[in-house]
Formats: sequence, C-alpha cells, structure tokens
Amino acid sequence: MNTFSGIAASPGYAVGPVHPLRRRSIVPQRRPVPSEDIPVEIKRFKKAVGLASAQIEDLVARLRSELGPEEAEILSAQLLILEDEMVWDATLAVIRLERINAEAAFSSAVWDIAARFLEIEDETFRERVKDLQDVEQRVLRAFLGDLDSPLDLPSQPSVIVAVNLTPSDTAALGRNNVLGFLMEEGGNTSHVAILARSIGVPAVVGLKGRLAGLKADRTVAVDGTNGAVVLDPDQSIEDRFAILQAEALIACEKLSGLRDLEAITPDGHRLRLMANIELPIEVDEALARGAEGVGLLRTEYLFFQHQTIPSEDEQTEVYSDMVRRMAGKTVIFRTLDVGGDKVSDYLGAKREYNPFLGWRGIRFSLANRVLFKTQMKAICRAGLAGPIKIMFPMITGVQELREAKEVFQEAIAELQANSVAHVGEIDLGIMVETPAAVLAADLLAAECDFFSIGSNDLIQYTLAMDRGNARVSYLYQPLHPAVLRAIKATVDAGHRAGIWVGICGEMGSETRLAEVLLGLGLDEISLHGAALPKVKQVIRWTDYSEAQSVVENILKLATAAEANQWLAKYIEGRKQARLEKETP
Repeated sequence: MNTFSGIAASPGYAVGPVHPLRRRSIVPQRRPVPSEDIPVEIKRFKKAVGLASAQIEDLVARLRSELGPEEAEILSAQLLILEDEMVWDATLAVIRLERINAEAAFSSAVWDIAARFLEIEDETFRERVKDLQDVEQRVLRAFLGDLDSPLDLPSQPSVIVAVNLTPSDTAALGRNNVLGFLMEEGGNTSHVAILARSIGVPAVVGLKGRLAGLKADRTVAVDGTNGAVVLDPDQSIEDRFAILQAEALIACEKLSGLRDLEAITPDGHRLRLMANIELPIEVDEALARGAEGVGLLRTEYLFFQHQTIPSEDEQTEVYSDMVRRMAGKTVIFRTLDVGGDKVSDYLGAKREYNPFLGWRGIRFSLANRVLFKTQMKAICRAGLAGPIKIMFPMITGVQELREAKEVFQEAIAELQANSVAHVGEIDLGIMVETPAAVLAADLLAAECDFFSIGSNDLIQYTLAMDRGNARVSYLYQPLHPAVLRAIKATVDAGHRAGIWVGICGEMGSETRLAEVLLGLGLDEISLHGAALPKVKQVIRWTDYSEAQSVVENILKLATAAEANQWLAKYIEGRKQARLEKETP
C-alpha cells in the first residue's frame, strides 16, 4: 500500500478502480489497399472531410450570428485547413502512392505539414499546429462516425483521475460511473471540487505529480473528508472505508426528516435554503434534500455540454424543463459566465494571460449582446413554467448593471414584437464577487432587486489569490477578516436599500460556517444539495442572537487562523453541551 495526502475537496469515502480521464486521441491503423480500392478510399476521405466541415460550418455560423465575425475566426481557421489544397493534395498523394487507407494517409499528411511548421521560427506557424492537430482528430472521429466529445468516459463505476478538468469535461462526464475524483491540480473551490460536492462523491485535489503513471483499473481508496489517498488498499482498509460509507449513509438518513421543515431558528429567525445547480441531474438531489428552490443555476453547462452555441429554442426547452421540475419553487438563473477558468474557444472567449482579471462574466456578455439577449429571451420564455429570477455575474459597477438591464429590456421588447409568450416582470439581481461591488454596494442596491454573494470569487479577488492554483490554495480563507467584513458590508448595504441578500458560493456548503452565515444576517443560502440537511440542522438548533454573537466575536479577531481556532473551539463546546443534554 502507498498512502499520500492532498487537499480535501469533497467529503466522503470510496474504493474502486482508477479511470484516467483523457481525451481520446485516435491513432489510425495503417493498412494496405489494393489498387482497385483506391477510389473507394478517396471517396471515404472526402466524406469524412465533408462531415467534419459541416460540423465546423455549423459552429462558425452560430458564432458569427451570436458573437460576430471576429470571434468566428477561431473555428474558421480550422475550416480553411480542411479546404487547403496542400492538405488535400498531400493526402490524396499518400493514398495513391503508398496505397494505404484514407485515415492513415490523412494523418500522415497532416503530421508532415505540422513538422514543417514547427521548423519555422514564427509563433504564428507554431500556433497553427494546434489547429492542425484538432482538425486531424475531428476528421478521424468523422471516419468513425463519432463527432461527440473526445473524452474517454468510464464504462464502470470508477475513481476519475486527471491533471484537472475543465467545465466542458465535467459537463460531459456528469455523474455517470463516478465514485470519486483525484486531481493533480486545483483547490477546494476548483470546478471539479464543486461538481464532486454537488453529486455527493469524495474528491482529493492538488496532488502535484502523485498520480503520474497511475494506470487504469488499479484499485484506490479515496478519503475526501481528510484528503487522503491509498493505492492498492488491503482488505482491512476496504472494510474500514465500507464502514465509514455506511455510517455516512446512516447519518444522511437521520437528517432526511428535516426535508420538509423550514430553516428557522429557535428564536424565530427564518432563512431560505436553496440549491446550487449546474447539471440537470442535480435537480432531483436538491428536491430530495429539501431545497426551497434554486439559488444559483449555472447556465454554462448547456453551452459546454453540447460544445456549441444552443439556439433560443434549445435553451428555452432545457430551462423550462428545469423550472418545471422544481414544481413551483423559484429558480434563479445566472446568465452565462464564461472566461476565467471556463474558457471555451467556440464561444470566442480567447485564452488570456490573466483570465480571472480578463474578459469574463458580464464583460463577455455585454461585448456579445446578441448572445446575451438570446439567453435572456430563453429565460423569460422559461418563466412560463414557474417562478424565476435573473442575476448577472462579475458586476463591478452601476454602468455594467444598467447596460445589462438595457439588454434585458431589448429582449422583452423583441419577444413582445414577435408575439412570443414570455414572462416580462422578473426580479433582476447581481452577483457580488468583487471588492468593487462591495464598495459600491449602496449604489448597486438602489438599481437591482437582490444581491447574491459569490463567495468563491469574492474570496479570491479580495485576497488576491487564484483559487484554482494549488500552490496558493492555503490562502483561501473564508474567515479572513477582510472577507467577513466584505460580506457584512454587502448585507448591510442591501438591507438598508430594502433588498434581500443571499450567498451562493462554497461557503454556504461548509457546515462549520453555518452559524457564521446566519449571524451575518443573510436572507438566503444557496448550497449543494448534499450539504443542505446538515446546514439546516445547525440553523434549527441555533438562536439567531447566538449566531450574531458568534460573528461579533470573530470580527474582533485579527487573523483567519485565530478565527478558525475560535470557531473550532466554539463548535466543540456546542457538541459537548448537546451530548451532556442528551445523556440521561
């Protein structure tokens, strides 16, 4: 056995075979072709290129209509490669002269061209090699009739192992056959950590090279609660993990009785507990755990999952289904938040040197008003299926908010002009994720209907740390005085303006922080369904006045370490008091 530690990103325990999640790289088998079959191979080549070209043309058309011609160039370059005489002539020459199958000939021709480009001391040509590689794989998938995601997904319940996962990777993966996650990179608020907590499986991240060479089907034990990993566990380890899994299941069943009860303190303070949702499969989990609605619907999954820009009708269909499934409970849609760690080339969100401070969130949407407007029209149409709200991400000032509201009004006007059924009266809120939004909270509160604090980004921007960088993950401190003061200032500003304030980041899913969030005066907490019963239990046994006292004490402390120590001592004291009360 070999045991090592990483960052505990999602609690729980799992034992199972390893599945390294890699992009399927198709390597065509070279086979000889009789002279009389050469025309057949040329026909196969033309058909595969035609399929790949049609796929790219569809993506380019949508990019051009939604984002404009400049962004469409991202994929237009690949289309030009498929139309390039050099590629065609080289492929046909290999088929005829070497008398081999079309896919092997095409791959050989592409790599000959790529090798020549790599010899040229020009960054433009070197960058084009990436397009060549992508085009090669796209055409090879077309030969196989497989134009879907190139990810090699698990065929049996497995522990997913990777360097890291992009949002599009996690959207393709979902929860199918996933026992847990092990990641080389990332912190406890990385995208895969959030997904793991959402679907209730353990995850350990930031393993920094420990997973190199880990082969498929090797057995591994994952302790997401303590951040431990055991390779080739013996029977005693497997038995212990089975017991821990059973105990966790029993604890979960004990809390199931809270599902239909309100999150209300003994002294009568009411708090709404909502669910964070990314994938449609999470809706049932949220309802089963007693969510009062969806406090954060991340709409990016629809774009990432299909690797394209969904039309207004396609978005309306998916959004309506999720609203309908919530059976009358409010769904808050966050408009498209690409950029940062969510780059998707086909959306025109180009990779940047400093993506978290770049073209992301509302900045991207306002620069692509047609795409933005299309999404809001779809959301307004989905509002016919149940109560909804809309919130805008990455707002830093009133000007952005006003421009977003203008686009919303344009969307409503177009729906009315075309006699399309929709809901026009919708509450519009903002995500408070930046120090700028906190400092301008009084100005912003005067022009929107609610605040939702995105604690993940608020912490990273306030503390100047990249939450996806394992080397600085130790700086991610929710109880840092600056973070707590920022949250309190936002809540106070919102309440003075008469609007409600919620939180929808990962802080909400940390049971140990439940009293703190309660005491900060939040009106709503949106969290992962798996964490909801535990947080509700803490709220139901904690007086609001006591939670306020907890916050007052913590705000007096100078460091996050002191705050963590004080809170741990407080929680331990409460546990002891409950045990004494329950002991006859």
